[in-house]
Formats: sequence, structure tokens, C-alpha cells
Amino acid sequence: MTLRPGPRWWLLIALLTLAAGGLRGYGLGHRHFWFDESCTFLYVHDLFDWPAGSSLLAESTNLPYYLLLRGWTALFGESEAAFRWLSALAATLTVPLLAMLACQFAGARCGAVAAALAALNPLHIYYAHEARAYAVWVLLLTLALTLLVRAVRAAGRGWWWGFGVVLWVCLCTHYFTIYLVPATLAAVLLAEKRVAALRRWALTVALVALAFAPYALAAVVPAARGGGSAWIAETFEPWASVPRTLWAFLPAGAYPAHLRGLSVASPDTVLLAGAKLTALSELVPVLMFLAMTAVLLVRRRQGNASAVESAGAGRVSLVLAVLTLGPLLAAWCYSLLVRPVYLVGRYDMVAWPAAVVLQALAVSSFAERAPRARRGLAAAVVCVPLLLCSLLPVARLLPAQPPPSRAHLRAERLAALCGPGDLVIAFSYDRDYLRYDLHRAGFRGRIVSFPSWLELQLGWVDTRSDLSPERMARLPEDAQALLGIIHDVLARDGRVWLLADSMDRAGSAYDRRPINGALLQALRDAGFEFGLADEARMIFYLARRPAAD
Repeated sequence: MTLRPGPRWWLLIALLTLAAGGLRGYGLGHRHFWFDESCTFLYVHDLFDWPAGSSLLAESTNLPYYLLLRGWTALFGESEAAFRWLSALAATLTVPLLAMLACQFAGARCGAVAAALAALNPLHIYYAHEARAYAVWVLLLTLALTLLVRAVRAAGRGWWWGFGVVLWVCLCTHYFTIYLVPATLAAVLLAEKRVAALRRWALTVALVALAFAPYALAAVVPAARGGGSAWIAETFEPWASVPRTLWAFLPAGAYPAHLRGLSVASPDTVLLAGAKLTALSELVPVLMFLAMTAVLLVRRRQGNASAVESAGAGRVSLVLAVLTLGPLLAAWCYSLLVRPVYLVGRYDMVAWPAAVVLQALAVSSFAERAPRARRGLAAAVVCVPLLLCSLLPVARLLPAQPPPSRAHLRAERLAALCGPGDLVIAFSYDRDYLRYDLHRAGFRGRIVSFPSWLELQLGWVDTRSDLSPERMARLPEDAQALLGIIHDVLARDGRVWLLADSMDRAGSAYDRRPINGALLQALRDAGFEFGLADEARMIFYLARRPAAD
């Protein structure tokens, strides 16, 4: 028999939510925007003025998030903290909602454990500190699952309508929600009248698919054809992606290097402990959950639980396992069909709510084996070491003031060098990377990208497409067009600056030097030479070559 929420339960959830809000709201303005967050600023700032043919819709197909953030920043400003507060608020609200979801699955104790695990979960705190759509997306996913469980158990049409609407919003916020949709069928096992629940689930999903089809054709299909996801995880081993994701979902997991400030493999992370202590904090949760699973299986086989309780717990465990593993395996299979596009701890967040509830179910089920008067104490004894393991990676996320980013320092230097009539030529994706920092630094000039097609690319694309024969053939034409702009700037007494490609990877399969060299050669042929303005920031100036005597 599952416990029902009472006044003390709600008080505990409120306290955990306040603690979660403090961790998610602290230090939001400490770190400078990284590339993806700078792109968020670009999308929001140019939301109603992007050029025809640009890739705004195809970047992550989360246009609703940018619309919401546009209204948010209109109210609260365009500082780094203001951009991130929407994520922090969404992540904070996820904690009590996740508690209610877990409570629907397995009672009040499971809900309290889920709230505690979520409140101090390092991965969730990380996305609360990032001006991207993931925290909002996870909140919507949690709400969708909460409505789904209510719908299959209450059998009311209103709950099914609510689930359908929120699921459609999830799909529009991030199309990786599509990997969760088939897995939601497992929730039918929780219904008393499963045939009726199955019919309503099928009807709801069909209506959501029809409603999402126009947006999918306008945004998702172009994104897939454009290779916009080809960069996601080319360096990750596909066969290790699912277990690596499950490890990252634990209270203190092994996080990939792209999670700045959280992963010990990231150059931006300030290490606060030795390698042995860090490894211990990552391994303890794995060992604890393996031990709990073994104990639960052994005791159940010995008949310590009634047949009814065992069947009910088995159905709940199965549903949560499908909701966790189903989306991960679907994305993994897709990545094997096309190319390795699986990224541990980012788009995988589609499975994070169910994964946390599954962890809470393991803890609360383990506590049920204790004497009735000590079950709360047993749950606390298990939770405390798990939460202590989370403290170390959480502490890495909350430094007093990390050093300025390279993009921030580069933008400040450009703002000091450039006047209103000056032109800055950026290779690769540096224009997007610098956009927010230039805005904050008061940059008065004009910045353009080379080659020209990057002017329409808002954010990252498949680097291989830049090196395609069709685009390489356009380079001489692009170089001549840019030369015309340069001559016009110089004729008006402006100055021209060049940024060395900060994202070029010499010797890799995506070496962009042939692209950059095409413009440099065209400039030399036109009688220009380059001078060094700032070696540390890789900033050069363009000058006419002196005439020969």
C-alpha cells in the first residue's frame, strides 16, 4: 500500500524546492556565454528580422522557446543572468512536479526521494545555468508524463487532452521528443481498463502527430536534410552511449567534456578534489543502485512481498524502465543508421525525468523492506550518501568567478579597436560566437562572415557541408564580392580587421584552411597586406601594400 501525501510531505517538498531554487539561481551571471548560448542571444535578438533562407528554424527546431525567451528578456533585460533565469525557474519548478509524478507511480515516499535526488542532481543544475531550451524542455516532458499517468489511471478525457497538448508543445520545443512518444505506450499497463486506455492513447498520439506534421515539414525535415546534427557526437563511441548516459543520469555521474564546469574532462572545469575522490563520487552511486537491485530481486524471489504488491511494483518498474530506455535506444538506433549523432547528457535529457523516478522507486522499494516504523529512516540512510556524492560536482558548478572567456576578451578588444565605420571579417563561426559579447562590449562596427553562406547560418552546421565541391566552387565569387565591400569601407575612411579562425582544426577531417586561404589569397592578389593588431586575440588589420618604387 502506497503512502499518500500529507501536510508534512508538502512541507518537505516545499523545502526541497527552495533548496533547488537556491542552487539553480546562484551564480547565473558568473560565467560568460559559450557558443550555444551566444547563438541563443542571436536567435532571440534577431527573431523577427532574420534573413530569408536562414537556418533559424532548422537549428534545433525549438522556435517556441525563443519566442518565450524573447518576451522574457523584454521584461527582465539581456544580461547573461536574465537569459538564464528562465532556465533556472523551469528547472526549479521541475522538482515539485517530478515529486508529484513519482508520487503517482509509487506513493509519497517515492515522491519525496525523487524530489531530493532531483534537487541536487548535478546534470539538472547544469542545464538550469544555461541559456538553452533543455531546462524548459525537461519541465514540459515531466508535465507530459504526469498528465499521462493521471490519464491512464483516471480514464478522463480531459487528462488525455491535456497530455496531448503538452506532448505537442514538447515536440515543438525539441523534436527529440519523438523518441519518447512510442515509449509512452507502456503507461497503458497502469490502467485498470487497458483496452480503453490503449484506444485513447492511440487516438491522442494520432491527433498530436497530425498537429505536429506542419511544423515537422517546415523545421524538422530541413534540419535532418541539412546535416545540422552531424556534429553532435562524432567523437563518442556509439556502443557506449546508452550506458554512459545512464551513468550521467545518476546523482553523481561521469559527465562528457562539453559540460563546462561540470565535467572533469572540460578545460573550463575547476577541479576541487583529487582524482581518487572524484572517481569514488562517481562509482558509489553505481555500486549502491546495483546492490539495492540485487537485494530487491533476492527478497522478492524469497516471497517477502505479496503477489498483488509484487505485480503492482513490477508493472511500475517496467513502465519506468521503458520510459527511460525506450527513448535512449530509439535515438541510438537512429544514430547507427545515419552517423553517430548521440550526445551523452544533452538531447538524452528526453529520458531524464523517468530515470530519476526510477532511481527514486529503487530507493523507496528498498526502504519498504525495513520495519514499518523505520522505513523513512531507511530511505534517508540510502539518500544521504547519494546526495553527498552529488555535492562535489555541484560545487564545481558554483565557482565564485571563473576567468573571462576567450570570446569575451576578444570582443572587448574589438570594441576598443573598431569605430562605427569599421568592418570585421570573421572566418568560420566566430561571428556567431562573438555576437553577444560584442553587443555587451558596445561594439560599433560591422561584422561579416566568410564564406557568404555563413551569413545565413545562425549557429552551427555540419562542417563537412562547408567543404562540399559545390560550395568550394563558390569561394572565388564570394571573395570578389567581399573585396567590393572592403573597397567601399576603405573609401569611406573605415578600417578593416580580420579575425584568425579560432575554430579551425588543422589536420582534422574538417580542416577549413582551404576556405580561409581562398580569401587571403584574393586579398593579396588585390594588393593588400596584413598587420598584427593583437597577437593574443588573433586580430589582424588590413592595409594596402605600398607601391613599388
